[in-house]
Formats: sequence, structure tokens, C-alpha cells
Amino acid sequence: MIISLCRALKPLIENDCKNIEYIFVYTLIWSIGGILTEKDGIDFRKEFSNWWKAEWKTSVKFPPKGTIFDYYVDTTGESPKFDEWGKKVQTLDFDTSLGH
Repeated sequence: MIISLCRALKPLIENDCKNIEYIFVYTLIWSIGGILTEKDGIDFRKEFSNWWKAEWKTSVKFPPKGTIFDYYVDTTGESPKFDEWGKKVQTLDFDTSLGH
């Protein structure tokens, strides 16, 4: 997990370290929780998200909507913030009749 954290963190801070706290939290969450899935009816990613929001009391706060995995660090403004992936990633319409 430490190697994953460092590899994810390195390209995000190479040019800009002013948003380090948000970027560190983001990479930490994905290096620990990115592998979590649902098993036996338990959504471990959601469980981890709920735990994180309840236990990690830092200056980096996630919006209450959704899980911590629904957000990315937006550094385009004056200060960093978490924004929804859905606003950044376009919806892909896939025609299943075309096959692979």
C-alpha cells in the first residue's frame, strides 16, 4: 500500500505542492480502498467510505453526498476542493448491439 501511495502521489505533486493535504488524502484513500469491492452482500468500499468520513477528522472534508470514491481533487481554483467525477467524466453511450 505504501508503494501504491507513493506512486500515485508523485505525479500529482511534481509541479505543485500547494495542495498537498488534499492530494495526499486522495491518494491515501485510493491506495487503501481502491481494491475494495462488494462481497456476500457487503459493499466494503461504502463501508470504508463511511468509516473514513466518521473517523478521519482533518481539515480535508468530503461532501456528504455519495462516497469518498465519487470525488477527485479539483485544483483549478484558488483553493483545492473535492468535486464529483460525474462532472469531469463524460457519459459514454455504448451500443451493446455492436459487440466488442
